[in-house]
Amino acid sequence: MKTAALTKAILPIAMCVPLLVPAHAQITGNPDPDSLAAELESAPISTNAVADPWEGFNRKMFAINNGLDGALFVPAAKAYRAVTHKKQRKGIRNFLANLGTPITLANDILQGEFGRAGKTASRFVVNSTIGFGGMGDPAERMGIDQHSEDFGQTLAVWGVSSGPYLVLPFFGPSTLRDGFGRAVDMGTDPAIWIRTDAAAYFRYSTTGMTLLSAREPLIESLADIEADSLDYYASIRSFYLQSRQREITNGRTSFDDLPDIGDFEEFDDLE
Repeated sequence: MKTAALTKAILPIAMCVPLLVPAHAQITGNPDPDSLAAELESAPISTNAVADPWEGFNRKMFAINNGLDGALFVPAAKAYRAVTHKKQRKGIRNFLANLGTPITLANDILQGEFGRAGKTASRFVVNSTIGFGGMGDPAERMGIDQHSEDFGQTLAVWGVSSGPYLVLPFFGPSTLRDGFGRAVDMGTDPAIWIRTDAAAYFRYSTTGMTLLSAREPLIESLADIEADSLDYYASIRSFYLQSRQREITNGRTSFDDLPDIGDFEEFDDLE
């Protein structure tokens, strides 16, 4: 009964913002919000200047997103925390991460990261079977670590420059390249194209759960950064761009270490 009631409570929120995530809950593609929270807490608060030619627009959109976050998503995330156990929230995050595995697998392959693709496929098979549909994470205990990839990262590996920094409505921090990559990833979701009541219910429900499960672990971390920052916008921008660079290089210190997947001269004009 609790699960049914929680789903009914989440559904109206999801229907208001279908296919979106809270403005600051996913400021990187980190697949583990708990890890992201720890990273946020230890991140230096920086207001160093970066290339941000659309800063006027970005600051206005950031303020709108931040207002929506404080008025809607933070209270909803606190309510979600209050009615669920930590283990339940972890299981939901595992399930949602498992749903996104096919996108990660496709982008592993597109990037020529065949070793990582093998691990991604193994994680999906293990967690979808003995992991009770992804609610558990036995693959992690087997030493098959989780990671995420998206088409924005793939474009970066192919040599497409990031373009200007951009704050998107609801989505929050991004770049022109990553915003396009996000749209491509969303377009590959079969639930978008299936026009049935069941598909719509699944889409809205998983969107709502994504909203809450992504925002809940970051309640305190983002509040502390906002309170301690001289410029909250600049701090989030700096953190996003640095984190995004680490994700694109998969922890490597140089793009020279990335796999050779051939020339993509057709992208040269985009730089």
